This record gives sequence, structure tokens and C-alpha cells, in this order.
Amino acid sequence: MKVAVLGAGLAAGGHLRALHTLAGELDLDVVAVATRDETRAERVRSLFPGAQRRWPAEAALDGADLALVLTPPDTHLELVGAAAARGVHVLVEKPLDLTADRAGRLVAATEAAGTGLAVCFQHRAKEAGRGLKEAVASGALGPLVGGSLEVAWWRPQSYYDEPGRGSHARDGGGVLITQAIHTLDLLVWALGPPRRVVATATRSPVHDLEAEDTVTGLLDFGGGTAVSVFVTTAAFPGAAERLTLAGGRGTAVLDGPRLALHPNDGGPVRTLGTAGPAGIGPDTAEMPAEWHVEILRDAVTAFRAGGEPLASGRSALVTQTVVQALYVSARNGAWEPVPRPGAARVGALPDGGAG
Repeated sequence: MKVAVLGAGLAAGGHLRALHTLAGELDLDVVAVATRDETRAERVRSLFPGAQRRWPAEAALDGADLALVLTPPDTHLELVGAAAARGVHVLVEKPLDLTADRAGRLVAATEAAGTGLAVCFQHRAKEAGRGLKEAVASGALGPLVGGSLEVAWWRPQSYYDEPGRGSHARDGGGVLITQAIHTLDLLVWALGPPRRVVATATRSPVHDLEAEDTVTGLLDFGGGTAVSVFVTTAAFPGAAERLTLAGGRGTAVLDGPRLALHPNDGGPVRTLGTAGPAGIGPDTAEMPAEWHVEILRDAVTAFRAGGEPLASGRSALVTQTVVQALYVSARNGAWEPVPRPGAARVGALPDGGAG
């Protein structure tokens, strides 16, 4: 496969290491990188000497079989659409796009073209994430009693000083759609979407940004079962994400890269994953690359076989619909229903108004 890398900024580190790791195994040849910045292009060429710098980004798609779209979210619909029109498969960085409406159009464009689409929800590929989904699907936890989702991370103000970061127009929002979306995706992937949500979105005193750096809320799954949500980038010094699900037969506690399954009958605790680095900081060069490796391996294998990747566009769209419902609730101050898969999507917010 000839690979084009679209975007070589902050989000690219893990992807480039994954490509370098898998190049021989999967016969991947990075032939182009789309960036205005020659310094960034040189960093790519240090791993892939044959990569040509091209601009505008669409020019890098010519002759490619696979594109990694690692540009800001506000560009995803157009770039993925351009790739689909050329018959190019895509692995796109999360989120799919700014809003559920644009994300739905992006997914529809690839489906109409018959091209593959995977989304970088790499936490689905970690052993703890797969274990959580299996514990729910197998009935090991029993009927869901309730749970909590906490992403208490830290970002210094310098992180938000980059133009566009934490803005509605470029990123679609703040902590919810940029950082916490990974843990929320694991929850939705395991349980399916909630019936309705309620939330508040605020800016803490420690950050100056346009969108929110803190969200608190509740996901109602029906039958009196709810999962609380607290996510922020204002919790110094930051801790690994934590997801707890309590059921009639046991409790699952996901703490960063590690999952612990506690059976109610007093049996032995089962653990999956490792206690290694959680990758909670902003620098992708410091994040573990093995989950990016697995999500890329899975995507390429699925594209070649004409199958559905682990983090398919259609499944990622469900998560984005929940994200948008939380934003709508925070804006309106009321419960917001979450459309069922296949139903009408949550109405798109006005441009620049995703939270």
C-alpha cells in the first residue's frame, strides 16, 4: 500500500511510529506527507526518506492507496471526501469532525464510494478496552447497576495558547471532544449509546480558551441505570482515565491501560493489561505507540479483506452523536435524547457553536 500522511503536527507522533513499526510487516510505503512546514516534513522523512512534501493536502492523495488524515477536525469532512472520491482508504484521527452532522456526511461519503474508513479510537485496541467490552457482552458483569467515567487530566495554559486549540471552529469544542472522547468511546462501544444525557460545560479559572475545559454530566441508559461523567483538563497533575461499571454479578474498573474485574461472589480478581504508561499528556511522542500499531494493523487488514475495522466510521459516529447530545444539553440546560443508531441524528449546532 502506498500511504499518504495528511498532517504532521501534534497528533502525528503515534501514527508515524506505528507506520514505521508495521511498514515491513504490512508492506506499507509512505510516499507523501501533506504539510506547509518543511521542518515537520523533515521529521517524517527521518523515518520515511521517500516521502515527498506536498501542498495543498489533496495533492498528497494522488497515487495513494491509504491516507492517514491527521489534520484538525474542521478539515476532516473535505479531506476524507477527497480521498473517497479517489478510491483511497482512510484512517482518520478522532473526532470524525466538528459535529454529528458533518461526521455523518463524512461516513456517508466513504460508504457511497465503497472505500474503507477507520477512526483512531486506539483505546479499543488495548487489552483493557477489549476486556471491558467482552465482560459486558459475555454477561460477566450481569445487569448494569450504574457506573462512573472520570478523565481528570492536566493541560498547562501553553497548550491552549496555540491558535485554534480549544475553539469551536477548529476543534469542535474542548475537553469532551478532544481528550475525554476516548474514554467515552470505550463506554459507548461496550454498552451502546445512552437514551438521554444531561450535562454542564464550563471553563475553569486556570485556563483561557474559547470552549470548555470541564464537563460534568449523567448518561441515562434506562431502567434507572446511569453513568456519571466528570472530565477536565484542569486537574493538576493529571491522572489516568478511570471507568467503573457495576453490575449484578461483578464490577469492572478500567484505570488507564489496566482493567480489573471483581466478581460479586468473592472469587479471584481478574486483571487485564499492564500498569505501564497511560499517555495522559499532550505530547504524542511520550504516548505508548502499541495501541496505534494495533488500530493501524486492524484497519489495513480490514481494508484489504473488504471487512469492517475495529473502529469503523459508523461505530465512531455513534460516539460522536453522544458527544453532541452532551454539548446540546450543556447549552440548553436540559435533558437531551440520544437518537438510536439509524435514527435521525442530533441536529447540527450553528457553526462555531459546538458547546
